[in-house]
Amino acid sequence: MTLTGGFEPREYQRRIAETATASNTLVVLPTGLGKTMIAILVAASRLEKFPEGKVLVMAPTKPLTLQHYESFRAHFALPPRQLAVLTGATGPTERTELWTSAKLLFATPQTDFNDVKNRLVSLRELVLAVFDEAHRSVRDYSYTQLAKLYAEEAEHPLILGLTASPGGSREKVQEIKRNLYIDRVESRSEEDQDVRPYVERTATEAFKVPLPEEYQETISRIREIFNEKITRLRNAGFLRGDRVSKKMAQAVVILHALEVLETQGASSLSKYLERLREKTERGRATVYLLKDPRWTRIEEEAKKIRGVAHPKLERLVSVIRDQLGKKKDSKVIVFTQYRDTIDSIIERLDAANLDARRFVGQADRAGDKGMDQRLQTERLEMFREGRFPILVSSSIGEEGLHVPDVDIVVFYEAVPSEIRSIQRRGRTGRTAEGRVVILLAEGTIDESYYYSSIFKENRMRRLVSASGEEGKKPRRRPTRNPTLLDFVD
Repeated sequence: MTLTGGFEPREYQRRIAETATASNTLVVLPTGLGKTMIAILVAASRLEKFPEGKVLVMAPTKPLTLQHYESFRAHFALPPRQLAVLTGATGPTERTELWTSAKLLFATPQTDFNDVKNRLVSLRELVLAVFDEAHRSVRDYSYTQLAKLYAEEAEHPLILGLTASPGGSREKVQEIKRNLYIDRVESRSEEDQDVRPYVERTATEAFKVPLPEEYQETISRIREIFNEKITRLRNAGFLRGDRVSKKMAQAVVILHALEVLETQGASSLSKYLERLREKTERGRATVYLLKDPRWTRIEEEAKKIRGVAHPKLERLVSVIRDQLGKKKDSKVIVFTQYRDTIDSIIERLDAANLDARRFVGQADRAGDKGMDQRLQTERLEMFREGRFPILVSSSIGEEGLHVPDVDIVVFYEAVPSEIRSIQRRGRTGRTAEGRVVILLAEGTIDESYYYSSIFKENRMRRLVSASGEEGKKPRRRPTRNPTLLDFVD
């Protein structure tokens, strides 16, 4: 099938697509290097080979699904009715009709799985299934179940998985391969010879800041109560070695409080403790913790130091001013995983006469309204047009959404996940030289996370490069995700 829109694939995209048209393939490619274009090439090849067939493109969220729809629509000369978006917002009867009439289908996996399970649609005619953000294909996620049904039901099945990183452990990579019936892994990094001409240099810097003296007493009290809980668990035989599971609820709550104070600041800690106290549904372990007089003392101290700003805020202002001084029309993205911190950042940047806007997910939280899809789209478009220079984003800006290329990306905190680290970095260095700055609170879990993500990313690259050519049938084997407790000494 001929593609339109002046599409000229890059050499590495063409090579990867050739592999992916012949075998079930997992494509591992950094953000911004055109994974969607590879999917378009493979889809065109399959529809040319099987003119009566259909192609299904899946993404975890509705915004991502719509993004793929727009990309494919721009390159396929098909009547509008031949392309259909299927999400939970569309009624089941209409979804069935669209599935029957369209050739290119774009869906969220849970909606698609429910329709297949309820026999509203059939996978038999699909000649290609694209699984975007394929690193989610673990355990009982809908991707895993759909891949199994597709492999069993389709007359001419072919699977294409797309991800910036499949994960940093051999078990995770192998699980994804099993669950998607992968035969071949096509991986590229910015250093590969056929990719290098299309990427710009990205400089990464890590800046350490010391914690305020005012934080030290509260930190000591949190550590004291944490160590006491861990000692009791170990003496009672519930803790083997140095690992603490998430089921040990008190330890997790306490350690999370420590992480928030050290990496985000006293204001974020105080808000976290207030929400914890106000929650109507709490586990028994949390109820006991809140009755502990030592915890009450921590709450009181957090309120007293609430006005002591984390030094990351001043360093952030300095970094952004330096960037805007070098290039006046720079675009900046600041990533942080806490919404409370987004508010603190914007407040500080506003005080410094730096125009910043928030970008968060759709969910409403206590005292914090989310952004619906329309508002998200408008905000990104304004940022793209240069109507404001700084976007302060939660994790919603990390995965897949078409965030414009920027001059500098700031990690307000380190993240232990190599997937999230790669996705954050991928927002810069696409069309011009980029810069990444990571802010670290000295002597805290920030540093552990920073080195952990570097280690896991390097390990991931080795695993993917060494990954075998032959896929295996899925075997249900539960895996445990690492928690922040795994990186604590």
